Amino acid sequence: MEKEGLLGRLTVYVTAGSLFSVLITLGVLYVVLNITDVPSYKIPKIMLFSAAVITLAFTLPIFFVRAVFYKLILERIDHMIDAMERVSKGDLETPIKPETNDEFGHMAEAFEKMRVNIKELISQLEGELDRKR
Repeated sequence: MEKEGLLGRLTVYVTAGSLFSVLITLGVLYVVLNITDVPSYKIPKIMLFSAAVITLAFTLPIFFVRAVFYKLILERIDHMIDAMERVSKGDLETPIKPETNDEFGHMAEAFEKMRVNIKELISQLEGELDRKR
């Protein structure tokens, strides 16, 4: 999995949703301004200011959500991927320590048990080979 894949898709979805919300809000604002007594020469200024405020209001949370999502989920996934890559390259000595008590922690515990079991099986097989020689 590409490290930027999930985070990139989340950013695109949140950005698209935010832009859609901004457009709807500006459309409603435009209609309201046109049916009220606001002079027509003031509408572009009001729309520009409103667009800037609304865009900031929707854009800043995108970066916050992205940062929180990375910290809470993708960083833990990266940790597990690193551990799995070490084991796949033959490093059965480095323990995998669960850092949390959630699904990621349970996954790390299960992977640690698997690492230990593989290491024990290899030791048993090597012991049997030595006895047969």
